[in-house]
Parts: sequence; structure tokens; C-alpha cells
Amino acid sequence: MRDAKLAALVCIGSALALGNVVTAQPSTDPPPSALEQLARRGASTMTNPYRMVERWPALPDGMTWGAAIGIIPDNKGGAWMMFRSEPPINYIDASGKFTKSFGRGLLVQGHGFCMDRDGNLWVGDSGPFAEDPATKGRGFQLHKLTQDGKLLLSLGKPGVSRAGTDTFVGPTACAVAANGDIVVADGHWPRPASAQQDGDRIVVLKPDGTFVRSVGSLGSGPREFMGPHALAFDSRGRLFVADRSNNRVQILDENLEFVDEWRHFGRPSGVSILKDDTLIVSDSESTNYIDGPPAAPEGGGRVLRNPGWQTGIRIGSSVDGSFRQFIPGTRPEGLAGDELGNIFAGLTARCDLSPSGGCLQKWVRGSR
Repeated sequence: MRDAKLAALVCIGSALALGNVVTAQPSTDPPPSALEQLARRGASTMTNPYRMVERWPALPDGMTWGAAIGIIPDNKGGAWMMFRSEPPINYIDASGKFTKSFGRGLLVQGHGFCMDRDGNLWVGDSGPFAEDPATKGRGFQLHKLTQDGKLLLSLGKPGVSRAGTDTFVGPTACAVAANGDIVVADGHWPRPASAQQDGDRIVVLKPDGTFVRSVGSLGSGPREFMGPHALAFDSRGRLFVADRSNNRVQILDENLEFVDEWRHFGRPSGVSILKDDTLIVSDSESTNYIDGPPAAPEGGGRVLRNPGWQTGIRIGSSVDGSFRQFIPGTRPEGLAGDELGNIFAGLTARCDLSPSGGCLQKWVRGSR
């Protein structure tokens, strides 16, 4: 033992003599917080007071399910829905009946929408996920429509993916600020090779479409984004960004300055905040692998997207980040809660296995 200690001291002394400092190498990842440790356990520690409404909604004859990516509740038990099928924009009442459908041929890849103060729909088209001759000259735009489907405005240059004052990288979501401005998440992963690869940002527009400003770029630091995927405002005017490929919810103040980042809500695909500041976050990808060539700057190969986490819906508070409830067994991207206590969740794959009967799920409180 004495010889071993002496050998160790000699090694350390030699290293110092050569000008090398012998220190333990810290992990590059921050240690998980108490909230993060709790969140990782998910279903084993959290209650789930919700049940899914089976066979809701009723798909009309002649329509087929597409990925349900955008949801705007009407606070009456129904919702506006965006599907990646034709027609993409639909209104579904509380009974599950489709009462409005429009937008055929408008979008390449619908990806999130919002409703302004005048009741108009702002519809994002993130463009194709890869080079596709069939969609050349289309996509990467934001459209403004009435609730009857009349096109009022199209922003961005079709087929052009650039972070400019009159172009988008690929709008994925929008939300309406307290002053009526339209705030847009811009930059979807994956994206075509011809698209701007470092343009991930948040864009602010006036209701008439006038460009105000943008913040952010590709990265993992404060006010940097890697595929901003969904947006929601809380009662204080703070913007919550589902910074999906960074595995975090990033919080910006009313001036779009960095406030905080929360990693204990998993890998966020959707985010919704109610009037009482209940925070609802969907995680559709934590247990997915990235296969083959890199699909995003986070890398490629056989890489687990968010190790140690479960997919599902996490429910907590936007005030203090506390974590209350967890709905397991679902993998939604589109997400929105309403003031009646319902949660609408949109699936993008394996819709045939959902008890709802399709790509849209409605979760209500209470037992069967």
C-alpha cells in the first residue's frame, strides 16, 4: 500500500513539474435538479387524473387521417385542428363533428397555427423536411386566413428558406402577444440541405404582417434555439418556447430577453398555458432514436434523443416550474389545453393504435 501511494505521489509530482494540472474532469452536462429527477420518474410518482375520450372525433366520409400538428381550442369543448392531410384546416365541435374544412393545396407541411384578436387564423407551413422536386417553389410561408377559409395574406417567399425580414427558415408555430403582435417560431429540424441551416429564431410581426424584429440563432445558449417547435405566453407576458432539439423549455420575458430554461418537462414538442398559468407540455420524442445521417445539429447515428425520459404529457405551473401530473402512454406533438380542463393532443404517427380512433386525442378529467 505504501509503495502504491508513493507511486501515485511521484506521478502527480511529475505532472506538476511538466506544467500539467491534475484535476477530475467534470461532466459537460449539468447535474439534474430535484425537479428534473422527479420528472424523469414520471408515471411512477405522478398522478394522472385524465382519461381519453374514445372514438373522438368522428372522421367524415372521404377524409383520411393525417398527422395532427396544430390545435386551437374554442373553450367550448371543440377545437380548430391542422392536419397533414387534405383539407388541412378543420373545425371540430364538442360532439366531435367536423363543421368546417378548408385549405386544400395551400400547404406543403402544415406546422402549427394561432388565432389573432380578430379571429383570423395564422397558419405555418414549415416546408418539406428534405429536398423534394415535387414541392419545389412551395412552402416556408405563413398564411393569414379567415375562419371561412378566405386567404388574406401570405408572408415569406414560396420555396425559399432564409432568415430574413421577408422570408422564413420554416415557421413551426405562432402565438399572439398581449399587444396583438404575432410571434412566430422559425426553424424546423429536419430541413432540406438548401435551407438556411443556422437561422433558428423567434420572429415578431404586426397584425398586418409587417416585420418588427427577430431574435436568436442556432445554438444551445440563452436566446439560441435548435428547432423552436411551439410557443405559449403566460399571464405575465413571458414567452415559453419549446426548444425541442435542445431538450428544454426556454423562457423569455416580454422584451424577448432570456429569463430561464427548464429541462424537467422532457423533450418538448408542444406547449400550452392556461389563464391560471397551468403549464402543459407534450413530449413525443424522448424515447426516439436518431438513425443514420444527422437529422439535426444534435447529431446522427444510433443516438437516443433524450435518455432517461418518458414520452407523454407533463402538467405543472408556469409560475414556479412545479411538476404536478403526468399522462403516460401517448406521444403527441400538437398540444393545447382549454379552460374547461380538456387537453387536446395531436399524434404524428401510429394513429391507428390510438383509442381515439385517429391522430387526435381528447383528454378529459375524471374516471370512465
